[in-house]
Amino acid sequence: MTEEAPAPTQTPEAPAPSPSEAVANLQADKEWTADFSGTNGRQAQLRAVERKTALLRPAEDASPAVPEHLKEALEDSSTRPHAERYVPAQSPEEYKFTFNDAESFEHAKEITSLAQETAFAVGANPQFAQATVKHVQERIARVAEGASVDANPGSLDAAIEARYGSKATETIEAAGEALAAMPEQGRQWVQNTLRTLDPETATWFVGRLASTRRASRP
Repeated sequence: MTEEAPAPTQTPEAPAPSPSEAVANLQADKEWTADFSGTNGRQAQLRAVERKTALLRPAEDASPAVPEHLKEALEDSSTRPHAERYVPAQSPEEYKFTFNDAESFEHAKEITSLAQETAFAVGANPQFAQATVKHVQERIARVAEGASVDANPGSLDAAIEARYGSKATETIEAAGEALAAMPEQGRQWVQNTLRTLDPETATWFVGRLASTRRASRP
């Protein structure tokens, strides 16, 4: 009696790359890089920008669910006004950001897509996110030389402790969870922004991140 040959093992499919990984792969493509830089003309550059934007755009079926605790708060007339500030967007396009300091139209489009993806990933409310970004942009323009978090090691921790007191650790942890939920490029963008801000505004920003995370927890 002959033995049956063992069934061939199936190699599991590799997971699809994240948006940030897909962008990194795209940037390694010399032809795309030439298009994106404008070397091959304006139309090729616009197509290259759109390819990158499409990679950063989350899938349409990725809408975040409204947590039960937020649903309950929305049903109570006494807590509804506060809860409405934290209802997450159902699509990235709900976020309407304006970046007046962008280097070009293409750069503005790119950073807007990144901001939309980042806000959507953490389940931020559109109006809350837009107000946050607007205030941060206004404050960055006013940071005096040598007054940033980056120029003053330890200043952010001290400012958070002074503002939040006994809740400082919990605030930092919640903000850290929000950062962890972001795509890699979005996380780097937010962290760079925090370093560029003055300690007081950076502390306020950390509090906004923490509030968004608390509201979006299941």
